[in-house]
Amino acid sequence: MVMVSAYARPSTMDEALELLSWSGAVALAGGTRLGGDSSAREVEVVDLQALRLDGIRADGEHLLRVGAMTRLQQLVDSDRVPALVREAARRERPSTLRAQGTLGGCVATGDGESELLAALLVHEALVHVETSRGADSVPLESFLAGLPLGAGSVVTAVTLCTDGAAAACHTARTPADRAIVAAFARQTEDGRRVALTGVARTPILVRLGDALDPVGDFRGSSEYRRALADVLTQRVVEAIS
Repeated sequence: MVMVSAYARPSTMDEALELLSWSGAVALAGGTRLGGDSSAREVEVVDLQALRLDGIRADGEHLLRVGAMTRLQQLVDSDRVPALVREAARRERPSTLRAQGTLGGCVATGDGESELLAALLVHEALVHVETSRGADSVPLESFLAGLPLGAGSVVTAVTLCTDGAAAACHTARTPADRAIVAAFARQTEDGRRVALTGVARTPILVRLGDALDPVGDFRGSSEYRRALADVLTQRVVEAIS
């Protein structure tokens, strides 16, 4: 059980970065997840809600910039957001938690079952991060591979591409459950991207024929997840072809 030993609500980015550089400090975005390394028994919570990092706006042709503090329900409700991402955001959390949970919190925790992260992967998402050394932008797949987020870092926004044809397919125990495995695909003039959940530590981009070694659990063995991944990948690729 994690105990909160201190709480701070910075009003500037510099102050937030300074606080998050302390050992044991974790970021709190929407109140449903703690960012960073929260394995310690005691943590110092840095509440990011006063930094005004929300909002959805066009960032060039076929590009959309979404602030890290944008609520999941705002993604669901926005006509600017690609339909695949809107539906994935709807499935990310129950309705009560979608009003609290944020895009930045989802990205920073890298949940391996997150359909929203898989949808963002196929939409070529870039993660914008602020540190004491300055701002940086990295592809979402690289960001996820490097988790947990380093000390003194804040996710500020995510940029995604909005063009192309996209599809998703998932298998769950019941329609209301999170997917055991989900597949997402998107086709543009530049090529095709496919992402999977439930087969690795975080959602991942894959190519047809990639060797997968998922960890099994009570919902499905490694072999079952691997078979699901093959079937669902074929379905979404056919859907966008």
